This record gives sequence, structure tokens and C-alpha cells, in this order.
Amino acid sequence: MSYSLWVALGILAAFLASRGQPADRPELAPHRQALFTAAMIGAVLGAFLFELPADLAGWAWVPPDAPKDLLPLGGRTVLGGLLGGWLTVEAVKWRRGIRDPTGDRFALPLALALAFGRLGCTSAGCCAGQTCVTETWWTWHGRIPVQPMEAAFHAGCALALWWAARRGWATGRRLAIYLTVYGVVRFALEFARENPPIALGLTWYQFLALALVVLAGGTWFHRSYSMAHVRSSKDTSTGSCDPHREESVRGTSAHADRPFE
Repeated sequence: MSYSLWVALGILAAFLASRGQPADRPELAPHRQALFTAAMIGAVLGAFLFELPADLAGWAWVPPDAPKDLLPLGGRTVLGGLLGGWLTVEAVKWRRGIRDPTGDRFALPLALALAFGRLGCTSAGCCAGQTCVTETWWTWHGRIPVQPMEAAFHAGCALALWWAARRGWATGRRLAIYLTVYGVVRFALEFARENPPIALGLTWYQFLALALVVLAGGTWFHRSYSMAHVRSSKDTSTGSCDPHREESVRGTSAHADRPFE
């Protein structure tokens, strides 16, 4: 199966998954289309722009038999797409004054799209692992099978995100948790890929993975801290005998429960 067909299947799976997501809160519904457009534009631009230094400086491994006409606009990187999409959505949210988390609806469709995309990489032979001295049952065409491994990771995350959404777990933090874990996994998998190190023994993509971990992990920590503070404030207000203090805590909690994404 060709790379393009795998990508098309991923887009279809993501679309179907997005249709089954819970309805937006009423105050977010008017902004959904703008946020989706911002995410798509940012992801496409980020995928190309963050790959550009690697293409120009030779920091990306290219299969020796790869036809050059398959990449008329240069290569693309998933990590760059994630960073670009996240930053663009944040800019739009800041411009519109949106403080509520909005990423939960993106998490499951994104995981499905990336799982199919990595299967496309497997079929195309790109993003490959290092060559093994001897071929064994777990190798893929004599290489470490990093593409199937990453596809399995995203598929597992899609299942976990679906279950978490059904159970109402980690509300407002699911996308941040998923991308934080992916950044760590991708950083580790880069040691098994063919990409050359550029500084400190790390590849260009490991630096992008670290940026993703900092961005998503920082958001995860901030929201978890904010929500814990809200719960603590509510517990305090429940035991308070001062009605004026209780009303003040309620007002504070209402604002703290809307952390900035």
C-alpha cells in the first residue's frame, strides 16, 4: 500500500473520530472553526519550516533510492507540525481571549492520523531505523523497525484517549499528556534512527522533541496545578463559616478552572 493511501486513511479515521467527540461547551462553539483552521495551517507550515534547516544542512537521513520528485517542496517533520499547530492555536486563542482548554477534541483524531501516517512511512521506507548487523524476527528489512513501533505507540494512545474521554479522565489535559509522552518516546526512538547528531550527541529531531516536551509538559503541569488549587479552594470554602469568604473563594475558583492553553 502506498504512502499516500495510508495518509488518506489516516485523514479519514481522524475525521470520523472527530465526529464522535463530545459537544463543545457553548462558549467555545463559535471559535471551533477558527481554531481548527489555525491548527491545520500551523501544522502544515511547521512541518515544512522546522524541516527546512535539516534539509539545508543535511541533518536528515534520506533513503539512497528515494525519488527526488516525491518531495518537490522539501521534507516534512511530524514534530514540526505539532509545534507549529500548537503555537498557532495558542496565538489565535490569545487574540480571541479564549482561556479554556481546547485540545481534548484534537487528541484522539491526531493519534489516529499519526498511527496511519507511520504505517505509510513503513511502506515508503522513510524515517527508517538503523541497519542491523544480522536480521532477526523483530527487524524490518534488516533495520530497527522504528516506524511500526511508533505506529503502535500512536494506536495505543488512540485507544487510551478514547477510553479516557469516555470516563472523563484528565479533562483539559489529554492532548498535553499525549504530546508530552510522545515527545519522550520520539526522543528515545531517535537514537535508533539514521539521522546524524548535530550537537551534544543529539539529532535535530531530538531537539524538536525536547521543545515539544517542554511546551506540552509545561501546559500539563500548569493545568494540573491550577485544577488542584481549585479543588483545594473548594474544600476550604466548604469548611468555612464566613459566607463572604465562601463567596470570594467561589469567584476565584470559577476563574482558576479556566486555565490558559
